[in-house]
Amino acid sequence: MKILLTSTSFQDTPGAHQEKLASANFDVDTLRGPVSEDVLLPIIAKYDAVVCGDDEYTRDVIKLGSEGKLKVISKYGVGLDKIDLDAAQEFNIPVTNCPGVNHVTVAEHVLALILTYYKNIHLEYNVTKSGGWFRHIGRELHGKKLGILGLGKIGKQLALVATGIGMKVSAYDIFLDQDYCESNRIEIAKCLEGLVKDIDILSLHLPLTKESEGMVNTKVLKHAQKKITIVNTSRALVVDQPSLYRALDDQSIEAYLVDVLEEEPMKADHPLLKYPNVLITPHIGSRTHESVQRQGLMAVDNLFKTLNVS
Repeated sequence: MKILLTSTSFQDTPGAHQEKLASANFDVDTLRGPVSEDVLLPIIAKYDAVVCGDDEYTRDVIKLGSEGKLKVISKYGVGLDKIDLDAAQEFNIPVTNCPGVNHVTVAEHVLALILTYYKNIHLEYNVTKSGGWFRHIGRELHGKKLGILGLGKIGKQLALVATGIGMKVSAYDIFLDQDYCESNRIEIAKCLEGLVKDIDILSLHLPLTKESEGMVNTKVLKHAQKKITIVNTSRALVVDQPSLYRALDDQSIEAYLVDVLEEEPMKADHPLLKYPNVLITPHIGSRTHESVQRQGLMAVDNLFKTLNVS
């Protein structure tokens, strides 16, 4: 069988996931993702299966694949917003993903972003590397209030980490686990506007859907009583982009700490680069040795099961 592998995390990290894929003696081709529709269209029909990252599996790509050899799309990772799931169902192409494998890593990355910004680590690194000794004044996280939008596995893990260092946590989710909130001292917000009302930091943990796109916007942010820091490790477009730039321009938010952009890799002239209170990491929230192996093994297991390979 011929397999297309495009996940760069999978390719760049040695481990059991690579060994397991190699054990099947597939004919594996690799590309550096995310792969665009125009690259996939001429080649997709020759592959029996793909292990993909955030590639553009549009209706046209899936249709052409179904007319060729394509039998399964195995997503390395959780988010499926780049895959046309309606088309996959229409053309009978199974789509699998890897839920529940990166919550520890992503929650740690959220905390790392917040600590970096609050303690000025990104600024001080550059100061001392250039031979200087200018000392910025930082802030404590203890006692600050964190609002979590989306209390799935990542949101729950972040809540545990945050309460462990003395932060106060509130959360909003349409399908909220009230028992979890009560047993872990998480304040329940009845609406998104209520969540942002009195928090210091807002962390986003939602899949990108028609309902969640642009959910964080000017209308919501105007309810914030403080200048909040927004942390986004979910998907860029959960935040309405015009609202974000407006908030940065008029300084109505404290900062924007982000691991995901609307187009990746980032363009050299990306407009967010001009703001000193924006901290960008290149979609590495789940890119640790431990998480890559967990996701990679699950992606390969999903592939094997769907193809009936032992």
